[in-house]
Amino acid sequence: MKIKTNVFSLLIVCTGLFLTSCWPDNDPAATRTVLVYMAADNSLNPFSYDNINSIVAGAEQYGLNNGNLLIYHDSSGEPPRLIQITKGAGGAMEQKIIRTYEERNSVSIDVMRGVLAEVFLSEDYRADSYGLLLWSHGTAWLPGYELKSYLRAYGQDDSDYMEIYDLKEALLGYQFDYIIFDDCYMANIEVAYTLRDRTGYILASPTEVLADGLPYRYILPYLFSDEPVANALKKIGETFYSYYNEQNHLPKSASIALVKTQKLGELAAVCREILSDKSPETIFSLPLRDIQLIERLGQPYHALYDFGDYIKQLATEEQYARFKNALKEVVIYQNTTDIAYYNAEGGQPGFPVDKERFCGISSYVPQEALTKLNEWYKQLDWYKAVYE
Repeated sequence: MKIKTNVFSLLIVCTGLFLTSCWPDNDPAATRTVLVYMAADNSLNPFSYDNINSIVAGAEQYGLNNGNLLIYHDSSGEPPRLIQITKGAGGAMEQKIIRTYEERNSVSIDVMRGVLAEVFLSEDYRADSYGLLLWSHGTAWLPGYELKSYLRAYGQDDSDYMEIYDLKEALLGYQFDYIIFDDCYMANIEVAYTLRDRTGYILASPTEVLADGLPYRYILPYLFSDEPVANALKKIGETFYSYYNEQNHLPKSASIALVKTQKLGELAAVCREILSDKSPETIFSLPLRDIQLIERLGQPYHALYDFGDYIKQLATEEQYARFKNALKEVVIYQNTTDIAYYNAEGGQPGFPVDKERFCGISSYVPQEALTKLNEWYKQLDWYKAVYE
């Protein structure tokens, strides 16, 4: 999810193998095509319009570097639309409506697949590289405020949600240069490992993202930068951090991490070795108060903790040294403000973040009392890779 504050269908049809074979094989006409997928039919609806205006302002100021920028916008007050940000007849950037849809569930697999196909398989938007920005509520791989038969990983459309395996399936056939999450809690080891074959890099926050979201006007040029993708994404992360850390009218709250998915296999192997002789009882007995907490979701329990802090509780000194080396190859940039804002129900709306212990990404810590969550957890790729 994102935090609200008071102060401020087509199916993909490809020939050949389902991997990179979906991309058009013609000579590209643009440097990069970026789609901003905004599932905004929820409490964040008014902020989506502010973010679109910020995107247009950034495009007006910096241009698109011969790129294509499209926004799929499903809001509460209007039918879903596919919009292209492009120069109008007068030379100024404008929102060109490519298509208007009937009301639909934008966090369903088929709807997302259809939109991706319209953009990324179109001859009109073929490019050298492709980026995807996912905008909505998010809770890593966890369910919402009640345990239900689905998981609320990415995206909310009214009362419908998308679990992490729905998202993985919706992205089948693509290997993006990057995926950016403008959602809460998505810098998570379980999420990253699930999507490791869908993108080269993931930029996301392990904590809450204020409803104002990414500062699009200022990050816009980096979405289309000619420099190496990792360098451009680091600049987006630093811009996001600095924007909130220097605020006076909004809480100084921003945590961010850049994950290089290519190195996740090596990290999983180290973690598997560390966990190989650890029984469920050993993990259940960990002193949770000694592990840095990353979320405040309003549940009677907490589930997301600092990944590095968690592994440190289980590893020998030598194992932890190898873990940290592997983690540095995966989390290639991270930063956080001193306080993480959260939508508290009473009490102070924020909790301190220990920067020395903060590794950038979160992890689920299995707990004996969380029987249903533990069972769901066993379905995840990360669990199968390191626990089984």
